[in-house]
Amino acid sequence: MAKTVPFHLKEYWEDRFEKEEHFEWLADWPILKPLVEPYLHQDEPILHIGCGNSTLAFDMADSGYPHVINVDYAPNVIERMKQLTDVNRYPQIEWHAANCLDGLARFDPTSQGFSVVIDKSLCDCLATGDTDDLAMQHQLSDHVLSVTRPNGVWLSISYSSERDHPPSDPKCTGWKSRNKTSDILLSLYPA
Repeated sequence: MAKTVPFHLKEYWEDRFEKEEHFEWLADWPILKPLVEPYLHQDEPILHIGCGNSTLAFDMADSGYPHVINVDYAPNVIERMKQLTDVNRYPQIEWHAANCLDGLARFDPTSQGFSVVIDKSLCDCLATGDTDDLAMQHQLSDHVLSVTRPNGVWLSISYSSERDHPPSDPKCTGWKSRNKTSDILLSLYPA
């Protein structure tokens, strides 16, 4: 019988990041760039949740999107990524150790919300330990929704073509539309 990898556990990631220098989940920047670039703005911060040891922030900055705020709950990977960041070349790239399920508002430098939030397989990782009622998926969706400005987007790159971002409150209008392109799930926040 196949053993399920506990991708949802912090301890799993801390152990993995002790051994792993770099891993780019699902797609690297040359593949993502034409799909996500229409939603990026050079003068606005981008929130990258569940960043791990991805170099996506550096790639986006080198392409003219310099302000990337990266969040991951494994402090060892955040410390390593801070050490790898040339602050002279990338003065606006930030790294924060925090659990995305505990809220994201403290990372919004403008208090107006982000126009773009990106995750690469964070939702997949949460799904491996989620409850039947998708409690963690709802919680993450609520937190992302709370920091996404009207007409903003959540670019969620997933292994699953069926992944969804349901808000926990059924009365909440939540995400206006979801467009799937390849393995990209694009959720648009209502105006």
